[in-house]
Amino acid sequence: MSTVDQRANNFDFVRFLAAFLVIWGHSAALLGLPITSMWGVAISEMGVMIFFVLSGYLITESWLRDPRLVPFFLKRSLRIFPALIVCVIICACLIGPIVTSLPIEDYFFSPGFAEFFKNIALLPRYSLPGVFEQNTYRYAVNGSLWTLPVEFFCYCSVAALAVISGRRLFRFTMLATVMVCGADVYFSHFYDGPQIVILDTGAASAASIMPFFFVGSIFRLVKDRISLRIDIAVIMACATALVEYGWPQLLAFCTWLTVPYITLTFCLHAAPLLSKWGRFGDFSYGMYLYAFPVQQSLIYFARNDLSFGVLCFLTTVLSLALAWCSWHLIERRALMLKPGRSPDRVIAGGGLDRSIVTGYDTPQ
Repeated sequence: MSTVDQRANNFDFVRFLAAFLVIWGHSAALLGLPITSMWGVAISEMGVMIFFVLSGYLITESWLRDPRLVPFFLKRSLRIFPALIVCVIICACLIGPIVTSLPIEDYFFSPGFAEFFKNIALLPRYSLPGVFEQNTYRYAVNGSLWTLPVEFFCYCSVAALAVISGRRLFRFTMLATVMVCGADVYFSHFYDGPQIVILDTGAASAASIMPFFFVGSIFRLVKDRISLRIDIAVIMACATALVEYGWPQLLAFCTWLTVPYITLTFCLHAAPLLSKWGRFGDFSYGMYLYAFPVQQSLIYFARNDLSFGVLCFLTTVLSLALAWCSWHLIERRALMLKPGRSPDRVIAGGGLDRSIVTGYDTPQ
């Protein structure tokens, strides 16, 4: 069984790029400015799509290497929850009291304060009492958290499909992919009723990004039978751009294939510098967690008087600094607890073996 060569790929850089695209898109949205779009979707949504493609590919890789339910979910939980818990606490107990318009006592005893901690259980809560109520995008504390329950559901789906299907994992994954793509089409073009919410997450929003996880999973399952070529990736990008202007009704079908193909082609064709991007750590998850509250805080203290460029730059720098702390103080330490890992394994030069601390279970 082939596996991802941790030393000869661009996964770390692409994760960083995806996080930056989210920052870029949210910087415009939170300032009330027009949002850059690509292939019919906001640039921030494109970043989320890339994250889901990578996750589908690498989580399937993780299952194929170690198809045991308990270790699988322990690894997933160690990756998601420790950093999320700390982020939620910082937002509620540090940022909130500083910027709330309420008296401190009223803030802490407000039901909305306790409600915010449901984010730890992957039940999205976006506001805190009196926080950011004068911002251009009012009340939202961390709008990025909506994708985490969708992500974790996809993790569960990989395990469920593998257990149910036995040796027919590819067929069952294809069926699941058709179902989520169909759900996306239904919500996008046919459903006009009230919003459907499942476990505090909008079904339509979830359906819009889940296809990219499952297509990424399929690419891993057929890795030895397909060729990821740069020239084909360029042709697909150009063809999708033409579809956007000529046949926009077909755009979703194109992006389901084009975004995963281009993303994984770029990831698996190592570039000399980009393949070393993650040598200091994987900061993408921390950037994703902290960028939104950082943006809202900057806008709050600037009294809604920030340019897009300044907000985007400052957010990238500050969220990267927070992500560095999150990785070295929380995420890496948690990942060293993964089953089968030894915290004493090191490589030459005194650094930790990246197979121990990598964020996405790349091969041992």
